[in-house]
Amino acid sequence: MMPLPHVLRREDGPETRFDLRLDADHLAFEGHFPGNPILPGVIQVDWAIRLGEEAFGPLGRFQGLQNLKFMDLARPGEELSLFLTFDGAKLTFRYEGQEKRKSSGVVLFGERS
Repeated sequence: MMPLPHVLRREDGPETRFDLRLDADHLAFEGHFPGNPILPGVIQVDWAIRLGEEAFGPLGRFQGLQNLKFMDLARPGEELSLFLTFDGAKLTFRYEGQEKRKSSGVVLFGERS
């Protein structure tokens, strides 16, 4: 399992916020892409789900993805903010950098085990 990024701060509320640091030596950057590393989209979705479980407890059985958008590259050394909401069936996430939104989407879940 890919390690989570370094969490600088967590803020709970109607929308949970995680401030994250993407360390340059994080395993997520290995091989993606040599000489021009970026954070893979699949890792962004994985981290949103795992941090969503940390914030909201078990989310249920994965059902799919909706409205997945990757707008800007996330690179080593960056600090990102991950914003999460969960309504019992949909985990909505967005990653924002200093100046731009990086990605966003909705992860759908079924019954909780």
